[in-house]
Amino acid sequence: MSNDDAGRPLDDDRSPDGSMTDGGADGSRRSAAGWREDGPFAGGGLGVMRVALAVVVGYLIMAMLVMSTMFLAVQAMDIDAIFEPGLWKTTPRWNAIVVMISLLSAVAGGAVCERIARNRMGIRLLAIVFVVASIGSLVTVLRAGPDPGAEPRPTTQALTEAATAEGQSPKLYAMVQAGKHAREPGWLKVANPACGFGGAVLGALLARRQRPLS
Repeated sequence: MSNDDAGRPLDDDRSPDGSMTDGGADGSRRSAAGWREDGPFAGGGLGVMRVALAVVVGYLIMAMLVMSTMFLAVQAMDIDAIFEPGLWKTTPRWNAIVVMISLLSAVAGGAVCERIARNRMGIRLLAIVFVVASIGSLVTVLRAGPDPGAEPRPTTQALTEAATAEGQSPKLYAMVQAGKHAREPGWLKVANPACGFGGAVLGALLARRQRPLS
């Protein structure tokens, strides 16, 4: 034993790698870099990277699920089931499908985020992203002013004939035209990120309940 260690208590503030740690005001132990050993960023830089990766991957999972599921839904449904007769206005049925897709995709994204982060910081940051998106969508809707109304939509037969003349698939041609002329309801613009927030939190809670006890 060296002279420096003489008289040192057996329970000195050393981390497992030998670095000094200080007790926090709440009794927690901190590494030499100041990270709480039991905190969300335990492990220092690696802990921060893990939480950031969890947020990014969770959001990407949700976005990919939304896009792929929406594509499948469009392919499975007729154009008249998506838009009101004679108008580029989505039907209540389609709006409900969009909300369900957003919610379920967010549940999966939140669960993945929780599994990767392994603490609550990951889902908190992901939830903040959806809160900011919801506020931004709400501000955009409020600034848009009165709804100008939906544009008139050609009949399905007219769209099919136009698609044939262009040498395109009728469904693909209709979706391209919808992207140019259709408008989603203002409430749906706010509901989608709100569903992302609720779904992500729910997914994280479900993943946390299924996590094996250490």
